Amino acid sequence: MKVDRQLVLEIDRDDVVVGDTVTVRVRDEWNRPIEGALVRSDAEGTRTDESGQCRLTFREPGFWTLVATKSSTEHVGYERARQLLRVVPETTSPRAAQ
Repeated sequence: MKVDRQLVLEIDRDDVVVGDTVTVRVRDEWNRPIEGALVRSDAEGTRTDESGQCRLTFREPGFWTLVATKSSTEHVGYERARQLLRVVPETTSPRAAQ
């Protein structure tokens, strides 16, 4: 019997500044980390470690869709997860003193 598990993609913040690294976590609906999941955007992709985490760095501003997938096994099927991430440009002017 094959069991389907829904992947959940979590990002450590809502907005990312261009050039900063963001930590992404992939887990299932029971909060178990998913090792070896592929997390992709249009810019790059990487696999999660044993804690279900990976890191991505974005070089251009914009809205990026992250997609987490994992290949099915004989006993478990995985349903992909999607998450939208906003990458904002670096500020070039210093913040005004208040």
